[in-house]
Amino acid sequence: MSKMYALEQSPLYRMRNKKKLATLLGISTNYLMQDHGRDYYKFSRPKPNGDGTRHFTVPSDELKYAQKKLCRLLSRIQTPDWVISGKKNHSYITNAEKHIENTFVKTMDISKFYDSAERKYVYRMFKETFKMAEDIAWLMTELVMYEDMLPTGSPSSQLIVYWAYCDMFNEINQIANERACIFTLYVDDMTFSSKTPITKELRQEVCNRLKKYGLIAKSKKDHYYQGNTVKVITGVGINDGQKVVLNNKRKRILEQFEKCKTSNKIYDIEKLNGMLCALRQIEPEIFPEIYNYIKHYDSELKLMARNRFFKHRRKRRKFEKNKGNI
Repeated sequence: MSKMYALEQSPLYRMRNKKKLATLLGISTNYLMQDHGRDYYKFSRPKPNGDGTRHFTVPSDELKYAQKKLCRLLSRIQTPDWVISGKKNHSYITNAEKHIENTFVKTMDISKFYDSAERKYVYRMFKETFKMAEDIAWLMTELVMYEDMLPTGSPSSQLIVYWAYCDMFNEINQIANERACIFTLYVDDMTFSSKTPITKELRQEVCNRLKKYGLIAKSKKDHYYQGNTVKVITGVGINDGQKVVLNNKRKRILEQFEKCKTSNKIYDIEKLNGMLCALRQIEPEIFPEIYNYIKHYDSELKLMARNRFFKHRRKRRKFEKNKGNI
C-alpha cells in the first residue's frame, strides 16, 4: 500500500525549482514549460442510461504520463474521511456504504464541475494550498487545465478539482455537521444522510456555498429519500440497509447477455464479464446463469487480458525509453 502523508510532507509542497518538478513528473524542463493546448483530442460517447452524450477531452500520451505522476503524488496526501474521491480501495460503492444505516438521504450533484472549475481556484491551490512559487504554480495550472477547464479524460482532474475547491467542501461539511448529517464527497456527487429528517434549509445553505464559488447544483441529481424507499447513492441502491443493483443496470447486463449469445464474440463476452464483476461488488450472488456462461470462456478471457498486458508493457517501455526527448 502506498505511504500516506500530510500535505506538508508531499514532495509537491513548497516546490520552487522547475528542474526538480520536471524530474518528479518524469518529463523534461522544456516540456514542462511548453504550451499544452494542442496536446488533447476530443470524442463523445452516449451515456449508459441513454440520457444524452458524454464528452471527453483526453491528453496525449506524453501529457497523460506527467498527469498520472501528479495523480499518484496527490493520491498519497491525506484527505478527510468524508472525501471518497481518489483514494485506494474507495469507490462509488464505498461512498454509498457510508450512508447505509441512515433513514434519510439527500443527494446533490455539482453541475458540469470540471467545465466550471475556474483557473483562479486551480492556480490558488498550487500557490496558496501547496505553497509553490508563483511561476511553478502557473506552470502546474497550465499542465492540468485545457481551455480554462479541467479535462474529463485527464487522470489528475479528479483530485485537482477537490484540492482546488477544498475550502468550499470544508464549509459544506461544516453545514452537514451543524445539522447532524453525515456528508461524503465522490468527485461531483455530494451525499448527506441522517437518522432524522433533513430540512430544506440544508440544501439552500449548500447551494449558497456553491454559488459563492461560481457553481450550481444539477437539478436532475437533486433527490431526497426517506422512510423505507429505495435510496440511490452514486449509482448504488440501498434498500432496508442492504446494497442492491438498480433495475436499469440489471436491464443493461441482460441486454448484453443476449447480445453475447447471438454474436458469440469474445469482445462482447469480455464486456459482459466487466459488467458482471461491477454488479457483484454490490450483490455478490447476482445473475448466477450469466456467471456460469462467462466461466466457459475463462481461458479466452485470460488470454485476452494477458495479450493486452504485454502490449501495454511494450508501449510503456518504448515510451519510458524515449521520454527523455519530451
